[in-house]
Amino acid sequence: MFQGVGNFAITGYILYIMTDFLHRGSQTQSSIQLINMVMLVFGILMGLLAGPASDKFKVLKYPVVYSTIFLAIAALALFFFRNTTGILIYAFFAGLGMGLWNALDNLLNLRVIPDQDRVAFFLGVYNLGNTVTQAIAPIIAAAVISIFGYSAIFFVSFGFALVGGICMLQIKSVAR
Repeated sequence: MFQGVGNFAITGYILYIMTDFLHRGSQTQSSIQLINMVMLVFGILMGLLAGPASDKFKVLKYPVVYSTIFLAIAALALFFFRNTTGILIYAFFAGLGMGLWNALDNLLNLRVIPDQDRVAFFLGVYNLGNTVTQAIAPIIAAAVISIFGYSAIFFVSFGFALVGGICMLQIKSVAR
């Protein structure tokens, strides 16, 4: 849930980040296309590799935690490297993180459902949690940006991603 807020805050504002924070000007469109292409490639790659690797090595929780760390790194890349290198680092780590997350998060959710007779209910609660955080993320991002400026959104995104990872580490019913 926290990861969703942090990730949406960055990706939902990528056009504004390119124009108002990085001042890409005429390079804005190509920068966004580059981000989308790199994220797509690495997201698909991780999606194809993460599931079989998780099954083979019997790990599930840690790769999902790593996905939040990758997203946290991605958030800071744009802040520290305000150029094409930062955009590539952001896209690479965001693609890895989102690919891992999308490949394994639902399985992790299924493994922690407390009552297997009420799976639909708990998946509905999970979906509600995702929907609410994506609805709240633009409000949080707008408030953070208006009060502290664009720079702060990267640290807020970093923080939410790390909090999400820490919360997942607390899961006791899935060992690794």
